[in-house]
Amino acid sequence: MNSNTPYLGYFYAFDGSGGFNVQQSFDPIILKSSSLMSQYDMTNVVQVKFSVRTINRKLGIIKDASNIHVVEAPYNPQNNRLAKDSVNICTCDFIDGINLSSVISVGFLQNLYTDFKNTVNSYFGDPNGFAILFANSETFDINNGGIFDANAFVQVINSSQFQMTGSYVSDLSGQVSVNYINDTLHYTVSNNFFQNRNYTTEKHYYSNEDGYIAGDLIFIPKGFTITLSLDIQEETIITNTGPANLAAIDSSLNYTRGYIQRSTTYTTTNIRQTTIVPILLILTDTMVQNYSNYGNSWTVSTNIVSSSNTVDNWIAISISNTGKYQTAITDNGDIYVSEDYGASRTRVFDIGSYQSNSISISFTGQYQTASNGHNIFVSSDYGSTWNQTFSNGTSNIFLSISLTGQYQTVLSTGDTVYLSRDYGNTWTSVNQTSDLFYSIEAFPQAGVALSYNGLYQTIVSEYIYISNNYGTTWTNVSITNGLTENNWIHVDISSDGKYQTALEIGGNVWISKNYGVTWTMIQDSLFIGQNWVSVSMSATGQYQTIVEDNGEIYCSNDYASSWYIVSDPLMRNKDFRSVSVSSDALYQCICEYGGEIYMSHLINNEPCACD
Repeated sequence: MNSNTPYLGYFYAFDGSGGFNVQQSFDPIILKSSSLMSQYDMTNVVQVKFSVRTINRKLGIIKDASNIHVVEAPYNPQNNRLAKDSVNICTCDFIDGINLSSVISVGFLQNLYTDFKNTVNSYFGDPNGFAILFANSETFDINNGGIFDANAFVQVINSSQFQMTGSYVSDLSGQVSVNYINDTLHYTVSNNFFQNRNYTTEKHYYSNEDGYIAGDLIFIPKGFTITLSLDIQEETIITNTGPANLAAIDSSLNYTRGYIQRSTTYTTTNIRQTTIVPILLILTDTMVQNYSNYGNSWTVSTNIVSSSNTVDNWIAISISNTGKYQTAITDNGDIYVSEDYGASRTRVFDIGSYQSNSISISFTGQYQTASNGHNIFVSSDYGSTWNQTFSNGTSNIFLSISLTGQYQTVLSTGDTVYLSRDYGNTWTSVNQTSDLFYSIEAFPQAGVALSYNGLYQTIVSEYIYISNNYGTTWTNVSITNGLTENNWIHVDISSDGKYQTALEIGGNVWISKNYGVTWTMIQDSLFIGQNWVSVSMSATGQYQTIVEDNGEIYCSNDYASSWYIVSDPLMRNKDFRSVSVSSDALYQCICEYGGEIYMSHLINNEPCACD
């Protein structure tokens, strides 16, 4: 169907539950002075386009720019199941995800205001009733003749932007739930109900890992509840016959027609009419949210619950895919965890005082690994408890773990590279006759990054080394790119390994857009002679942040094609040490040595309660 054509008649749709609620009140009338998959009839349903990326993000599914290929997802191919089997769409998601062009049809609500106006008129017995006793009953109107259209719907859900004169709208409340996702997705892939999972040369296989795709429909039977309320000033001159007038037509005011429900209550001082209508979410590739302000607004987010130090020398931080779990470490070895989007941070463990302390956490935050100059500690319970699994390091240690947590790579400069394929429980070293071994043994600085599943790995030290087989073999690509002995300090890669960014100490920034095979130096006057310390990017590689020591923060929202300096004066000339960007780019954190932890959150600057 055309994306702007309402659905009329019966169509398949995923089942949803819950709904959103809003109440609209008007200036009072006063006395004068003195199944798994089911088909639904969509004809009278509120129909809105909603970003499929938003729902997939809640499932932990991140896709590339085309929104076709999955770059990371918590998915078990052995049983074709996603880790999460339900998602909630909160009011913040709904408000941020809907604009005027999103509303395809208001369905039954098109008569909402005219129905209520007629109810008010019947209450007062127009044209020959007792309305004459009230100052504004004859002129009572809602939105210029009772118009309820897409614009009215958007205004109602955005109460803070409501502009209809003479009325008050409460904040939108409630949430929508989509459940049994694995079973319904599997059933949908098998039957292709929406005719949108068609095999092409670009996409020749679908599974639950793909999550929802554009063209999917989600039907919420009690999706939208709106209550219209009108107060009437009490009078004592004559008997108010309004309740009796409405009682005579009660059957037309209170009814259920399929999924449409209307209930009306009335007294001598109030008329209250509640309408419940379904909502159809038409999933699209279009994003309403504005990511153009990525990284421009920051707040202090240290919020320590307990600390023995008056000043915390933060040197590393890592956050989960949604930003909910955040773990930071100081040079004293204190590990602080947050399970509430950085609202609070609690000290949980001490690995010892070293300037080389580092931390990295998995996609969900469940698996975490910390290291100092000699030992490695791992946690498999979101940072609550820690166990030492390695104690052979000799110098600075740099570490990275795949977002699944299974694959982990540690660089011990002056020593070698250690690999783990069992969540950090056991470790093996790389071939000690390899070029990589000799480079790490001789060079004091290094950086390492892994793709989502650990398949692609990149190490920067004296040279750039890449692996496309879980670290089994390594290739020196500096030689083929005409690079000599560069003083590399840090590197990060996208979840699929395609996009990579590497930093030189006090030097240049290099990027690769083909899994690290070829590298190009960024030709930008912003990047001349900066003292770089850390880089991080979103799952797709579209959003990237680079920080320099005692300088600026640089961001890109177009796969490192262009860059801008963060404008927030809070983030100037600080001793930054580490940056971490969430998979969806909604959250990012930066830690400061001898200072604070700072956080940036897009959209509404408040964590979403249902994530």
